[in-house]
Amino acid sequence: MKILILKKKIIINIIVIICLLFLFLIVFYLTSSKFTSIQTIYPLNFSKDIQYDLTGDGVKDTIETIDGQNQIDFNIKSLDKDYYLSKQIDDKILFTINNHWSPKVFIHDISRDSIPEIIIQGSKNNKGVNYIFSWDKKKFSLISSTNKNILGILDCKNTQTPQCYSISSSEGISSLNSFMLINGNILDTTSENPTVPSLDSVTSFINLIEIPYNLDETPDIFTTSINSDELSLLWNLDKDNFSYTFQNAFFYDYEWNNSGEPTAIKWRLSFEKNKLKGSINDKTEFVVLVDVVKSNSSYKISSIQKSK
Repeated sequence: MKILILKKKIIINIIVIICLLFLFLIVFYLTSSKFTSIQTIYPLNFSKDIQYDLTGDGVKDTIETIDGQNQIDFNIKSLDKDYYLSKQIDDKILFTINNHWSPKVFIHDISRDSIPEIIIQGSKNNKGVNYIFSWDKKKFSLISSTNKNILGILDCKNTQTPQCYSISSSEGISSLNSFMLINGNILDTTSENPTVPSLDSVTSFINLIEIPYNLDETPDIFTTSINSDELSLLWNLDKDNFSYTFQNAFFYDYEWNNSGEPTAIKWRLSFEKNKLKGSINDKTEFVVLVDVVKSNSSYKISSIQKSK
């Protein structure tokens, strides 16, 4: 009888050890810095009903766009209340209407409190502007506002606290600012972040789009494995009839190495496409999605896709 009891204990101990080992492997996998996010961050499609839980109460809220009097606003309908985001702006104007530079709304949990922040990019009086709003249990507070035309998030979905970056494309890296959102408070991390990974390659790519002529050859900013059909976009811009001017960009990382460095970053680049012999109404928005991967010690573009 004692032998049977001992055998049962041994079997139970073995099962417990196996379960603990299995649990350890799961945790190790999920916390590994090589963990790849399956979540992508794309602008919301307002041709559909947009619903997210933006207040953390378990009930989905509705985001709607409001156009009128040359202005664009966004309203959050939560339960029986309306929250107009323009009310958090000093002059009560969120954006002004620009047919080739419409506002884009991104949803992402920057604070890691399971309540996502609202990130909006657009133009105001033909100049770029970015806002980040966060729910403070009473309203959607404006936590960041900048006129810089490049905005991004690094440590987006790994085990570290996300950091937000803003840069002016005309001023370059000297204009870089970064911060974390921790417990509703802004922590300035600019001094700890002297640069943005992949920025040099993307800046060179922006210049390739903007120059008024076709290339004879490409600079060394692309991986050798990039799809030739995707690369051909650079020669299919019809620059004899159109010019391109950079408007703004949004970026985020989605793969990391063992040191926590981003190894893959996605950029969304917006350009004004202008018909050279047309009127002011012939301007449209031209959007390119670019993937940049770490190749040895540098970052190179591995994919180029024209956004629909």
